[in-house]
Amino acid sequence: MNRSDVESLIIKIDELIFSHTGEYLDDLQHEILEGVIDHQKYADIAQKNNRSHKYVKETAGKLWKTLSAILDEDVNKSNFCKALPENESNLSHFEKANKLKIVTKLTKEGLTVEQISKVLQLPLELVKEQIEKEQ
Repeated sequence: MNRSDVESLIIKIDELIFSHTGEYLDDLQHEILEGVIDHQKYADIAQKNNRSHKYVKETAGKLWKTLSAILDEDVNKSNFCKALPENESNLSHFEKANKLKIVTKLTKEGLTVEQISKVLQLPLELVKEQIEKEQ
């Protein structure tokens, strides 16, 4: 996975966490994700960020717990690395599901299907399907 893909994945995770908790990843959480993707040990991540191994491990544990709750599956350092492509597609699907929940609200506000599609950055056909489902 190249740097651009890593950053793109971390941004998706950050947006996903924000959409559920109202908080963005902090710098250490960002570094933990990047380090885990690069197969680094918590001790190495701790040293790189001038933090204790214990603190990095605790912070990572909270991050995995949050992701587990959001994705409704057990997420940890080991399976995060192994299931990375699966997680990336789940995040895209999860983000899409969250956006589709907003479609009805925007329709009630008077936005057209085209406007909703543009604002939410969703395919027009997908927005139309969602509106039909909810009627």
